[in-house]
Amino acid sequence: MYLKRRSIYVAFAFLFALTFSRQITFAATVIDKTAAPDTSFLVVRTMQGLLKGTTEKEVYVWRGVRYAKAPVGDLRFRAPQPLDNWNGIKEATEFGEAAPQGKNSFVKGQVTSEDCLYLNVWSPAADGKKRPVMVWIHGGGFEIGSGSADLYNGANMAQKGDVVVVTLNYRLGTLGFLYFGKEAGPAFENNLGIRDQMAALQWVEENIAAFGGDPDQVTIFGESAGGTSVETLLACPAAKGLFKGAIAESGPAAMLWRPETASTVTAKYLEFLGLTSDNLQQLKTLPLDTLMAAQKKLSGYLIKETANKVFSPTIDGRLITTDLFTCLSPKQSGGIPLMIGTNKDESSMFASHRLKMAPNNQKDLNKELLHRFKEEDKEKITAAYPRFPHKRGILDLLTDAAFRMPAIYLAECQTHVAPVYMYRFEWSPFLLKLAGLRSFHGLEIPFVFGNINGRFGRLLHLMGTKKVVSRLSNQMQQSWINFARYGNPNGKEEGEWKKYNTTERPTMIFDKHSRLVDDPDSTQRKAWEGIYYYY
Repeated sequence: MYLKRRSIYVAFAFLFALTFSRQITFAATVIDKTAAPDTSFLVVRTMQGLLKGTTEKEVYVWRGVRYAKAPVGDLRFRAPQPLDNWNGIKEATEFGEAAPQGKNSFVKGQVTSEDCLYLNVWSPAADGKKRPVMVWIHGGGFEIGSGSADLYNGANMAQKGDVVVVTLNYRLGTLGFLYFGKEAGPAFENNLGIRDQMAALQWVEENIAAFGGDPDQVTIFGESAGGTSVETLLACPAAKGLFKGAIAESGPAAMLWRPETASTVTAKYLEFLGLTSDNLQQLKTLPLDTLMAAQKKLSGYLIKETANKVFSPTIDGRLITTDLFTCLSPKQSGGIPLMIGTNKDESSMFASHRLKMAPNNQKDLNKELLHRFKEEDKEKITAAYPRFPHKRGILDLLTDAAFRMPAIYLAECQTHVAPVYMYRFEWSPFLLKLAGLRSFHGLEIPFVFGNINGRFGRLLHLMGTKKVVSRLSNQMQQSWINFARYGNPNGKEEGEWKKYNTTERPTMIFDKHSRLVDDPDSTQRKAWEGIYYYY
């Protein structure tokens, strides 16, 4: 009887994780609960022309707003180009197309296209009031995802916090992150996905006042690849001044590629296409389906043959000038408050049978990670994990290597030039523990956005009771909103959540009963001191 019941629980938990992973990667259907509109707030004047939005959950929303020209034809593999002006009123009531992406099985109800540089705006009103602006950068391994996924719907956050929420699309995969070398010119540029994000932020700077937002109070936030994007923009000199606060959720800072790694990836991609560096111009004219077929092969190569697993920005020496473990100068990130954190069990979802992106045994761990370290460092690290070499210990070690320790390194650096607040998400109800998933990668997102009702919310409530889920969501969402408004998750004044420092290392633990803890899992943290690795 117990085994039968346990099997039911495990099946339910995996159904939940499957549903969630599809939500986190792409599902894009939004239920529009229209309030009685004051139509005077629906039409706004941007720098390029008039836009007409609609209403949703008692806030105003403008969907599918272009922030750059379509990167098609000769603009393929080029930096985003400014929009032309238009006459009349453009409708902004439907989401724009998402970026082309290899794993189309995740696409639900939305078209993908190279013409994908769109953003969405939720605001309490386009009334001239200067509200804090929160710009969300979606995750998905720089290969899949969309700013229009219903998991990222900004209506609840905009209404609760009296803030303006912006979500955006950016180019993904080879179209967004292929590396063309240090001498790349205007026809073939590097780090296009990051350049797209910067173009969206420039659009926000120029236009968000028309939507009721304050262009001088912009906070960027993102999860996974979106978190890495936030960290990258923090380190990018050209992005200086485009935002005043940064929140990085589970962004693996070690993901950034070195030029030699990126060059190898590009060479492999060209090989799949039957091209060489001497005939790059053909990349401009090849059918999109041909490019995506080669990208699918490249993705398989990354997962099976390399430690990289996913696409990544490259330290190209021009747009991105330093790795994220080098303490940033005040010229880059000085004065920009940072909130940064991870989930306690990031790696569990990646090691699942569905994704198979993380090793779950000692042999594979040695092959993919530990072989990079000196023998004495390897022994020091593995000895710090009591469950090693069992699967749980391996996953704990992987979580620290890919997510937690890079976040701590970056936090340590940023404390020299700005306030930093560290968190860890640990909510792990019984069914997720039973399934071995626990507080897996991305689980915090619906709590941050307050999207805990509806079909997906009901699954959360079954996991942990409506009271607990609602309380945790309110705590997290208010902390994010406070940070956007004050640069401090406590609110206007300093409170329980103290600034991170290298002595006490205060960390807010978000759980059934949230609390501030000094230096959680200090034994493991100390074992990693001074040990870095790069792709």
